[in-house]
Amino acid sequence: MKRFNVMILLTALLLLLAGCGAKNGSASAGAGLSSDFFTKKIEGEITISAYDSMLYRGYLEEAAKLFEAQYPGTKVNIETFSAMPEVRGAEQGNMRMTLVQGQNDPQAKSDYLSRVNTNIMSGTGADLYAVDVIPLHKFTESGTLENLQPLMDADPLFNRGDYRGNILDALQYRGGTWFLPMDYSFNYFAYDATLVSDQMAAGFGTDKVWNTDELFRIGMPLYTGEYKLFNALDFARGPGTMFTQLLGENMASFVNLETGRANFLDGAFSALLTSITRYTEYGYIPRGVTGQQNAAQVMQAGMSAPTDRYYFKVNSNASLITQFSRGTGRMMRVQTSMAARAIDDDDEIAGIQANADGSVPFTFSQGFGINSRSKNKETAWAFLRFLLSGEMQLSTNLIAMGLPMNNAARAEKAELNFSGAFMGGGVSLNDQQRQALAQYMEAMETLSDSINSFVVQDTSLNDMIAQEVQYFFGGSRTADEVARVLQNKADLYLSE
Repeated sequence: MKRFNVMILLTALLLLLAGCGAKNGSASAGAGLSSDFFTKKIEGEITISAYDSMLYRGYLEEAAKLFEAQYPGTKVNIETFSAMPEVRGAEQGNMRMTLVQGQNDPQAKSDYLSRVNTNIMSGTGADLYAVDVIPLHKFTESGTLENLQPLMDADPLFNRGDYRGNILDALQYRGGTWFLPMDYSFNYFAYDATLVSDQMAAGFGTDKVWNTDELFRIGMPLYTGEYKLFNALDFARGPGTMFTQLLGENMASFVNLETGRANFLDGAFSALLTSITRYTEYGYIPRGVTGQQNAAQVMQAGMSAPTDRYYFKVNSNASLITQFSRGTGRMMRVQTSMAARAIDDDDEIAGIQANADGSVPFTFSQGFGINSRSKNKETAWAFLRFLLSGEMQLSTNLIAMGLPMNNAARAEKAELNFSGAFMGGGVSLNDQQRQALAQYMEAMETLSDSINSFVVQDTSLNDMIAQEVQYFFGGSRTADEVARVLQNKADLYLSE
């Protein structure tokens, strides 16, 4: 039997973001390109800044070395600031597991953003910024980020057809494109074919779109108490719980970053919290934990064989490889959320996860924008374009769970992942495995076709919400009390 690869990523990134200065808008930034912008020699020095050392440093250092070799006379400086997280490994039989525990330090992130803001205002900021931490809505409103749309439209070396076009379309915000992701990810729903009738299953598929409430409405009439409806925990310290699932799908109802308004008092947020409590009491979902779990206990639980079935599960796109490699002798199990361990041998695809309004979002692990005050935008843009090349999109330093934006790289990476060659080793695929690879590619691309939105969020607000709702799930505050506190805090923050 081949080795199983088990990876549980339990990093809960509660990021504290600082604001930015003037509110003058910047939809026209980037429009005034010089006539020789794309013919100038690529040379000079640029700096790229990111908070997350583990996520970015290895990838950027590799890219800088290759870029400098391709363009003699250039120098790329890399700044990262976070401490490296603790990584633990364990093996049991034919299984290997890696647990990554993030070093969450909101104050350090706040200090980083204060430094970024100070440097930008003084004209000494970096040329490019990783945009996973910075408040995108504030940086676009203030004119800090360059509008990349004119660059993409005018650059003869940037071929839009080389990348996922619907992802590029979804990036439009405030009349422009302010960053480019290196990868994209999405969630999809799976159903247990042993619990769902053939008639119901006929309504599911890779071309279908669902949100959580819709699947609850489908599943509730089937519930007998023997099997739970979803394997997502009600609340825990980590992503992928029922709370984070429903919050993400309904975030637009609670916070409008473009208008700077929050809405936690009309009853919808309180209803969301109480509905999760009812789902737990009725037995629809498993109960979570409010305390930090011991890493050894997490790893031990991850090694144990699942014993329960659930009607529905929400999975990341990385789980598709698990699904399509079943029975091929090549299998990688990936769990990236705080969910109860579940039997998945009979899982089939119900459809991609949508927001409550029907829009289908994506997320990314790495993305970069250009400082509108950069003194060397030509080289900054050339470097950003280089990061999207097939060579860099296939770097093992680019997080493995994301799907490359580059179309050719995405197809090649799929085969490398299936064979095991992407992370070293690997074998030649036999006919059965190649058929499974083709089925995986078809499903992944069909699911990706439905993506049409990107939800701009402020992780300072996300941090506020996570901090306050734990009092509700811990039993010390009512849903209405939490909603009132959040409204006051959000109003104060958004008015800054």
